[in-house]
Parts: sequence; structure tokens; C-alpha cells
Amino acid sequence: MKATEAASMPTDSTGSDEPQQELLQAQSEYSAPPSAEQQKRPGNVLPPVNLRMPIRWPSQPPRPEVLLATIRKLSRARRITYVTHGDERWQERFTHKGFDVFDLYAVLEKGYIDGKIEAGMKQGEWKTKVVDVPKGTSRKMGVVTIVVREHRLLIKTVEWEDR
Repeated sequence: MKATEAASMPTDSTGSDEPQQELLQAQSEYSAPPSAEQQKRPGNVLPPVNLRMPIRWPSQPPRPEVLLATIRKLSRARRITYVTHGDERWQERFTHKGFDVFDLYAVLEKGYIDGKIEAGMKQGEWKTKVVDVPKGTSRKMGVVTIVVREHRLLIKTVEWEDR
């Protein structure tokens, strides 16, 4: 065998190292430190969160910005269900004043977490209150939300924040 033939033959059984190199490059991108541009980000912008990969919820509450990003993602996907009490409160306190379900979505997608994050009744559930001021009012609307295993939102209740 000539030296040129040996150099052109693949060294492994797959025929190429390209997939392995792409995998190593992808892994190094996830572990790279934040760039100078990312460090100069304004305070009201959330840090980048990988929302494509499901997270195994720990026994400790998740960081507020991670939970809020999950709430916003699930709200935009309209993966929302209601506890009977939450639906009744919405009907009796908000619909007769001209608010609709899109105002509720706006609170979930643009609001902030008020108070602490508590464990739900089942493993993988986290309960918190998301608060925002809907258009057309000066009062804050609070939506008590339970994130169920990062698959859906469960609206426990909706209330006006009078304090």
C-alpha cells in the first residue's frame, strides 16, 4: 500500500470525525462564559435560559427568573388550565368589568413574580403569584399560578392587589 492511499483511507469505522467534532463544538458552546455584550445587558432583561430542554425540578424552588421564563413560555403556548375556584373568581370579578382572557395572558406574559415561590401539592409543582397592571386600569391584577412539571400552568385564583 502506498503512503498516499493510507492517508486517504478513513481512520475509524464511521468514515468521518465530523459528527464528533460538531458534538464537541456544541457542548463547548453551552459551557462558554457570558460574552462582554451579555454582561452589559440592562437589569430588566432576563438572562438567557435554555427552554428547549426539559428541566428536572429540584427539591428547592427554582430561581424566579427561570420560573418566570417557564410561565411566559407556557402562556404563549396557551397551555393553561383552571382550578374551578380560579375560573369562578375570573367570571365574578373580572369579566363583568370588561376584562377577558387575553388580559390574563398579558399578566402572565408581561408581569413579575410577587412574593415567594412555594412547592405545590405534588412533586414537580411550584406555586407563585404573577402580578401586572392590565391596560385600562390602575390596579394590579394578581394571578396565582401553579407550574405543573413544566408542561402546563394551573390558574388557582385571580385577584386584585389592594395592598
